[in-house]
Amino acid sequence: MPIVIELRLRASWSVQPDTRQLHGLACALFETEEGDHLGHDKPFSVWPLRAAGDGGEHDWAWRASWLPRALPPAAALAPQELRLGHVRCTVTEARHRSLSYAQLAAGPGMRAVRVVFHSPAYFSRNGSGVVLPDPRLIAGSWRRRWNASLPEGDALVIGDDVWRDTHRALSLAEYDLRTERRDTGRNRAQAGMVGSAMLRLGGSLPPGVPRALGTLARFAEYCGTGAQTTCGFGATVTAAVSADS
Repeated sequence: MPIVIELRLRASWSVQPDTRQLHGLACALFETEEGDHLGHDKPFSVWPLRAAGDGGEHDWAWRASWLPRALPPAAALAPQELRLGHVRCTVTEARHRSLSYAQLAAGPGMRAVRVVFHSPAYFSRNGSGVVLPDPRLIAGSWRRRWNASLPEGDALVIGDDVWRDTHRALSLAEYDLRTERRDTGRNRAQAGMVGSAMLRLGGSLPPGVPRALGTLARFAEYCGTGAQTTCGFGATVTAAVSADS
């Protein structure tokens, strides 16, 4: 089931985390030395490391999410030590919360959702980075991760018919975004969107469409938005918007 893991880390030395180190930290959390590596499409997402507001200069806060139905390695739920590059980090606090896919899908439908990007979000198209607040790209990235995290043919998969109706009805109602650049870990920086946007469904809709948007919006806080969510891009928080907003 999707699990959010929030960690407090105390570094043994000063750190300036780059994207490769952050991705390596996530792989160390979720991959075991005895088991196979998780492949190219990693079943997790991460937020950038940030300084802990109430800690010292070596104290950091970090958030990662595990997406598959199967539980992550047991050590990921209560790690004692991780490495960020060459720096040893002691885990001083670990918290986690989870909802099953059935619980995410059983929540209320949404006709409008506010999306907040806490780290740059962009989309990859034919090898190029796309920085557009296109509601179809935003929700489409959630749907891809949702369906990919479920077994093929699962009843909770959001199928093409419902997605076609959702895709047609989605629009961008408002936004307050700016571009920000972040290291990709590939010897170049990539611009992305940070800030907030509101997605809205318009018109008369079958009940499955608001239900699909609500499901995907709740899942977005686990999977993130767009490309390179395993490297700290596209950290996302969502909230339902009332009909009269």
